[in-house]
Amino acid sequence: GGGGGVVDLQHPARPFDGAEQNRMQDQLRTNLTSDEISTRSGGSAGQVAYVEGWRVIAKAQEIFGFDGWSSRILQLQREYEDHDSKNGRWTYSYSATVRISLRNGTFHDEVGSGCKVDKDRGKAIENARKEAVTDAMKRGLRLFGPALGLSVYDKDYVTEAKRAK
Repeated sequence: GGGGGVVDLQHPARPFDGAEQNRMQDQLRTNLTSDEISTRSGGSAGQVAYVEGWRVIAKAQEIFGFDGWSSRILQLQREYEDHDSKNGRWTYSYSATVRISLRNGTFHDEVGSGCKVDKDRGKAIENARKEAVTDAMKRGLRLFGPALGLSVYDKDYVTEAKRAK
């Protein structure tokens, strides 16, 4: 994951002007606030910091504009399927590769994964697929800077931000 490129030939590039570029760079360099960082149990890893998918999308809209970026699913693949006949639960795992493109042609490709367990087979499939795509999108957007999720990978920053909350 983390592949980047210069030009996406599917969409003609529309450059950002100098003022737009400077504004975006300033916004992208800004770390997430403690209110923007969520935590969840990471099992043996303890608490894990993350950014919710809707929040990353909203920030991308704010920074790049509604027509300044796009995402495209390059690959969506089932990795695992299981049915436990004793409890009637289905387990599905999917991986997704998503390309995040800016209107100037810059892009990042990233891989994400999703795994869901449900008695309803269709729901397990649907939710695992959606989780994989959202994960890949979030991972791709983070490559543009701290404001889009890169800051949650800085454990010292996350600890300090949570302490200050």
